[in-house]
Amino acid sequence: MAAEDSFRAKAASEYAHQTSDKVTVGAKAFDNEELTVEAFGKKADLLKYGVLPVLVVVENKRDKALDLQNLQVELVAADGRHVNAVSPEDVTYLGTEGKKHPSVKPTPLPVPLPKKKNPLSSPELLTRAFSAKMLAPGDTASGFFYFEAKPETGDSIYLNGMHDARTGQEVMYFEFPFQKPQ
Repeated sequence: MAAEDSFRAKAASEYAHQTSDKVTVGAKAFDNEELTVEAFGKKADLLKYGVLPVLVVVENKRDKALDLQNLQVELVAADGRHVNAVSPEDVTYLGTEGKKHPSVKPTPLPVPLPKKKNPLSSPELLTRAFSAKMLAPGDTASGFFYFEAKPETGDSIYLNGMHDARTGQEVMYFEFPFQKPQ
């Protein structure tokens, strides 16, 4: 079994974390090659292409479900710059200077041979992305958010948009620094 096949997120408290209203959010920037290989395998060298994966773990210890449909996650640099997360589908196009999203064109005949595979099109980028829309009482959700950024000392993560599923009341936002970059 390959290392990337056995990747599992730890408890939120094992990472930089905060707790509010019985909801604990933890985050870890996968800011070095060893960490990215652990999660995505050797072929997906995300940092080389300017993609910073950030693992987010949400633990709901409330007796009410959480609505995560409007969850917003931003990377905040020490100088105050905010970077929004990139959808996992769009990560493929990062680091490909001059290339744009493909346009729909008829396939030429003969069919061209495949070109060198894009290292940012790894299936793990999609399967490991944060995708929870609701979080039941007592449940945990985890996954990666991707940022077009280089890891910097002083980076922090900002999350908001979590709501009580029944009342729609927003759960407090979370903002905290990452653990020291490795």
